[in-house]
Amino acid sequence: MNLNILNRKRKVYSKSARIRRAFTLIELLVVMAIIGILAGLLFPALGRASSKSKQIKCASNMKQIGLGMLMYMDDFDGRLPRTGQETMNTNEMFIHKIHSYVGNSESIRLCPADPTRMERLRNRGASYILNDFVSVPVIDPFGRVLAPLPKLSQLRQPSATMLLFEVADEYGPTISVDHAHSRTWLNSGWKGVIDDIRPDRHRVGSSNADRTEGYANYLFVDGHVESIHGKEIKRKFDAGINVAHPPELRGN
Repeated sequence: MNLNILNRKRKVYSKSARIRRAFTLIELLVVMAIIGILAGLLFPALGRASSKSKQIKCASNMKQIGLGMLMYMDDFDGRLPRTGQETMNTNEMFIHKIHSYVGNSESIRLCPADPTRMERLRNRGASYILNDFVSVPVIDPFGRVLAPLPKLSQLRQPSATMLLFEVADEYGPTISVDHAHSRTWLNSGWKGVIDDIRPDRHRVGSSNADRTEGYANYLFVDGHVESIHGKEIKRKFDAGINVAHPPELRGN
């Protein structure tokens, strides 16, 4: 009798084992399908989260740079540091001139989303460049000043005047790469803009030819930072508006 019970148990076990093996295969396929679906939902979310984190860090860098610039201007009659183009000396670049005002400019001069940041680090450059409307005087071929720089402290619309951009990848970290050529943008076309700045620095996925599939941070003269979509910058450009041009000087 004990032998019969044992045989019946073996049959039940063998049958249940076959059932479990069949269900395990089905379950594996279901689990794999669920993982695929979740991965498809999760990876873009992780990409967006990573991009947003870098954008926030970059905006924080720019805000600290802005505070340093404001303190510098307080000490120098409302004027910015001279650009590398004027001095031909990397120690005179704005990011290094504000070093004593921000504690350590080395920690804020590079954007984590800038793919060329290590090259800029080696060359003492930065991921950010000045608006030349407010940082570079207009001079003639003989070096005579045709249009002096306005004192930023005297601008009537500092909250609408851009001071700092995120630099384009292709704009290499050389001695004079600390300002955009924004005065020429409307004449040189949209390519002139994206040769200087990166309107889609913070994006998920690949970029398009116009560099408008994402956001970039912009520091304004009053010290606040705005994140603006590349399509908005391009829309204004197509309407004949140079966003870099200080509003109160657009008639000049």
